[in-house]
Amino acid sequence: MPLHLKEFQGEEFQGYVENVPRAKDYLLRSILPNKNTKDINFSYGVINGKYGQAASITGFNASAPLRDKKQLEKAFGTVAKVQHGTRLDEEELLRFNRPRDEEEKAQAVDYVYDTTDDLIQGVYDIEEYMRAQAVYKGQLKYDDDENDIHIEVDYNIPSENKLTVTTAWSDSSSTPLSDIQAAVKQYKKANKNRKPVVMHMTSTTEANLLQNEQIRVQVYGTENGQRLLTKNDIQNVFSALGLPPYAINDDVVDLYGDGEVQLLEDDKVVLLGENLGRTYLGPTVEKDYQSGIYSVTEIKDSNPPSQAVFIGETVFPALAKPQSIVILDVS
Repeated sequence: MPLHLKEFQGEEFQGYVENVPRAKDYLLRSILPNKNTKDINFSYGVINGKYGQAASITGFNASAPLRDKKQLEKAFGTVAKVQHGTRLDEEELLRFNRPRDEEEKAQAVDYVYDTTDDLIQGVYDIEEYMRAQAVYKGQLKYDDDENDIHIEVDYNIPSENKLTVTTAWSDSSSTPLSDIQAAVKQYKKANKNRKPVVMHMTSTTEANLLQNEQIRVQVYGTENGQRLLTKNDIQNVFSALGLPPYAINDDVVDLYGDGEVQLLEDDKVVLLGENLGRTYLGPTVEKDYQSGIYSVTEIKDSNPPSQAVFIGETVFPALAKPQSIVILDVS
């Protein structure tokens, strides 16, 4: 049976899990970089403000209202631990039980590795989703209907940092340069006159900029003959006006198997500063009280027999400087 093989035992398998390359670039990892913590109460520390101005938590629609700190801590621990697994059923075990040659054995091993890779990427995806909730929305909502836990983490981004344009950017006569200048002005007001270092938007939002007349006039003048704009034109205009560069985030995650969810909504621009915070990875029992991603293999000889692989971690994005985020609604 596959999981009886030495490749899937102890430190050897854990080493594999820790060193699987990420299948894609996660843009927000550089904004809220991962940091291991040995503190067993790291998630509770966020509630108490230990890692900055991170969170206030309220419960709603729960059968057992989350009122005191202990109840909040218990619920928060549930949020912080992310894990999932896959099970080899009886039919698969029969197929892999007695390989006829080394090639069939290799196929069984590759099957487990490929399945494990998917689980690992799923953990990294939920990491990024949690970061996106914090950075792009300023809130992390968690609804666990099965355990009747419903909480909301509010990162306290100042209300003054949430702006809405007067004319949607989908209108070619809108004034995105003026809108961004207003957003930068608000950012500087909230950050001791420092400027944001980058803006995030989606390709759909960028496409509106490529059709915008205000930017076209800035590049080609008033007699521009409706010439086409390029992405470089936009970046050059931003640079010339002292505006931060922009990056595109079109990443999606398949959340809980319910379908793809965009990390950043269309028609939203988010201005970000430096040293916003960290994504804390806490210790787990499954990893012998060490921090980071863990692996667990399970072999059951009961009726019916089964084997399973579980991958998970404890993770929470903590914002140290929520005032260094400005959210611009351009719809």
